[in-house]
Amino acid sequence: MNKNKRYEGAIALIKSQTNYTEDEAKQKLIVWEGNYMNVIKEYLNPNFQKKSTEKSKNDNKSINEKMMTEIRHFMDDANTQFLRRKEEAEKKKEYLKKVYEEFLKKKEEFPDCSYNPPNNLSCVKECLNPMCPGFLNAEKKYEKSTNQSNVKL
Repeated sequence: MNKNKRYEGAIALIKSQTNYTEDEAKQKLIVWEGNYMNVIKEYLNPNFQKKSTEKSKNDNKSINEKMMTEIRHFMDDANTQFLRRKEEAEKKKEYLKKVYEEFLKKKEEFPDCSYNPPNNLSCVKECLNPMCPGFLNAEKKYEKSTNQSNVKL
């Protein structure tokens, strides 16, 4: 009789914690072999017995393995960032090369332009070449006159 009271108490507890009917509570209690806690846990989370694979993998690792995993992830990130910066630098170099080639083509049209990096970083203020920065003053700033009426494009 004591066992029957426990069974009825478990059904009452399940019904109070869930929205199961008495028949559903009995069926679930039979499925879980009398374990009322598992019936309630299943109601709250049907996948409560499935563990996260990543969590279980990490739990089985030693502290040294966890450290090495973190170091590996850090180095992978550093390598990825290095490759991205290297690619950006190559793109920038290609762009600057293209601009310099355009400058050289434009410079052929203006033979008086003396700007020729990296050998000569200055020209005259009155230079007509639109791609020439002009005269490099003592403050390391370029100056170019704005009244160029003979600009040849």
